[in-house]
Amino acid sequence: MSEKEVTAGEIWQTLSKLNVDEHTEDRNGLSYLSWAWAWGIMMDHYPNMSVTWHGDGTHLDHIVYPGGTASVACTVSIGRVNQHMWLPVMDFRHKAIANPDARAISDAKMRCMVKCFALFGLGHYIYAGEDLPPGDDQGKNISQEAAPKSPAPKKPEASSPKKQEATRENSDFVYGEELIKSIKASVKQLDQSGWDFDDDFKKRIKVAISRGEIDLLLNVKQELDALSGAKELF
Repeated sequence: MSEKEVTAGEIWQTLSKLNVDEHTEDRNGLSYLSWAWAWGIMMDHYPNMSVTWHGDGTHLDHIVYPGGTASVACTVSIGRVNQHMWLPVMDFRHKAIANPDARAISDAKMRCMVKCFALFGLGHYIYAGEDLPPGDDQGKNISQEAAPKSPAPKKPEASSPKKQEATRENSDFVYGEELIKSIKASVKQLDQSGWDFDDDFKKRIKVAISRGEIDLLLNVKQELDALSGAKELF
């Protein structure tokens, strides 16, 4: 059967059964499917798939609203089957960004595309909050049978009778801890490669880690990422 003849139901039956857990990452309590793996899986099954981005007439690939916030929207086509999805351009707190830069828009486009793939069935169970694809108790992998996952250890109950609620402060703390781990890993990698940090940069790294402030950590992380990219050029 050619892609032009394939139906939405047949696409769903193919993609919704795939377990993509090994290609997901957890951030701030949510699971995200890597766009690169998602694209690869889709192309393995439907190589003539196409993606179309929609703008507001002024911008080709995003829509800007009064106040400066923006969203992206795309249509994914497989033969004659089309799915449409949209997504606000957001920060790590899932809040809409005012006047987003090119990087934020690019990241939102990739997340929007993967979300649109879910309408065809790929990774739909992630958005539905399920642990495994429907009807796949054995955890069937996209290429081979994989061993069932061990049940996640239960988190200890808080001493207070009320469960701790997710707050902005908790979210910042978790994200800050992730940034600190990433910064330490980058510093170690660069140090092992022989990169010589100047004293001023060393001081700013220590201050950012000791304070744990998101803005300081993000600035240091961006500089380290730039250094890592420069190292690869030599």
